[in-house]
Amino acid sequence: MLPQIAALPLVIEVTIQSNRFVICHADYPDNHYIFGKPVNEEAILWSRDRIVESSNGQIKAISGADQFIFGHTPLQTPLQTPQQFANQYYIDTGAVFVGNLTLLQIQGGDSQL
Repeated sequence: MLPQIAALPLVIEVTIQSNRFVICHADYPDNHYIFGKPVNEEAILWSRDRIVESSNGQIKAISGADQFIFGHTPLQTPLQTPQQFANQYYIDTGAVFVGNLTLLQIQGGDSQL
């Protein structure tokens, strides 16, 4: 099973009607996204820097795609609601702790929670 897990992509890119969505576990470790660009695996899996900075008002968009979708950091917002900062959605609403699972429907134009 471990070789199959190791073979999974760190970054998933989906294009729908010319809108590019990038999905990563925790973060994309750069301010400019390029498909296939070598990235720091540790940062993609564990980084919380961007969400902490955004929560503190230091919000920066990531260029190179329309929207980025991240999990990993259970949100401590009222009712554990998903958060959006610039072009980043954070959708970990604590399913492992409180049972609230969030799904994000991606489609051309807007995304819907």
